[in-house]
Amino acid sequence: MMTKRKWWFGAGLWAVVALALLAGSGAAGSRRQGQAQAVVPDPAVYTYVALWDVPRPDWGDIEKFYKDAQPTLDKLVMAGTLVGYGNARAWVHDANGFTHANWMTATSFADLDAALKAIRGALPSPAAFAKAKHVDEVLRSAIHGGKAGASGTGMLWVAQYRLRAGQMDEFSQLFDSQIRPMFDEQVTAGTILGYWLNFHAVHTEDPIGASLVYLLPDAAAVDKFQAALAANEAKNPELGTAMLATMEYASHRDSVFEVLSFRRK
Repeated sequence: MMTKRKWWFGAGLWAVVALALLAGSGAAGSRRQGQAQAVVPDPAVYTYVALWDVPRPDWGDIEKFYKDAQPTLDKLVMAGTLVGYGNARAWVHDANGFTHANWMTATSFADLDAALKAIRGALPSPAAFAKAKHVDEVLRSAIHGGKAGASGTGMLWVAQYRLRAGQMDEFSQLFDSQIRPMFDEQVTAGTILGYWLNFHAVHTEDPIGASLVYLLPDAAAVDKFQAALAANEAKNPELGTAMLATMEYASHRDSVFEVLSFRRK
């Protein structure tokens, strides 16, 4: 029989990245007052995600590019064009083959476009990019939170789900009312630095797919978060069943990335 925890932590893969992917604005939004009430969303943020399948001999070139891009990205955050960015290397490798990911988060498509042009104008693309398998995604999150001003390195967990038809609102409401408070507690405790519930803004993937992305300071924080999750589910024994009813769980995948650098406004 499927355990209650399995809806949350499954096998392992990158979805939406979503990296999505993956660094957004910080304030937590309003909570629902009851099951019949719709989620009151946070200000929406959009995340542009680039996924790369880079041959191992070229990893150094890609990661040097990430490092060289940091000053420009920091300026974009300070100017308010971006509300966050990050670069990461796959920690768990999967059949998709993507080895690296980078993301930028903003409050509009126009700001994402301005940031992309700024990076491309500031730095030449490494030759390794031309040889790599590449996919872009644009994600939208109206439920997100985290520690303002956080930066550095860490771990990124991406949980991808395929929702049942007509269940997107119910899934979002369950997360907002039953799970998000625990996420906010873990932000306060320092276990989580940011989290995003993402849906595709540009439907290059399944339009009823969703990804839950959270950023942690290190691998030890993953263990702490799983302990907090287990405690939360012990207090809410019906939660696992309710969440599973909104999704086609067989399609669930997880991805885990080592974050090489990130910054949140």
